[in-house]
Amino acid sequence: MKTNALFNVPLFVPVWKKIALIFFPLPVLLVIGLGIADPDFDPNDVAQIIYGFWAIAFAILNLTREKVEDEMIQSMRLKAFQTGFFWLIWGMGALMLINYIRFERFTSEMFTAYLVLFLLNLYIYAAFQLQLYQTKTNEYHD
Repeated sequence: MKTNALFNVPLFVPVWKKIALIFFPLPVLLVIGLGIADPDFDPNDVAQIIYGFWAIAFAILNLTREKVEDEMIQSMRLKAFQTGFFWLIWGMGALMLINYIRFERFTSEMFTAYLVLFLLNLYIYAAFQLQLYQTKTNEYHD
């Protein structure tokens, strides 16, 4: 079967993991700087800035090649993406239910694209790392 270029996602070289780590403390420094520069800075934007940067960081980590990228790692990566979406769906449902119980409505200002992308990439990263850990400790069962 011919490989379709549309479905070929190039992975970053392992050095990108170090670049991703910069995106974790960077929004905190940015928010502090914005707070000092503009005392009227909207505090609601703080969480969104942090979610956005952390979503980028986890996305880079998720798309960074392992030192050995064999078929098992590729299969684990695919399973991690599937698991991440599964956890996101149930997590968003739980957040909607909690929001409805507390405020009698399903949506709120906290449901933003930044939050959803952050949660999705966090779940994918956690699922992939859990699989790697289980494989290394010989407890991985399919």
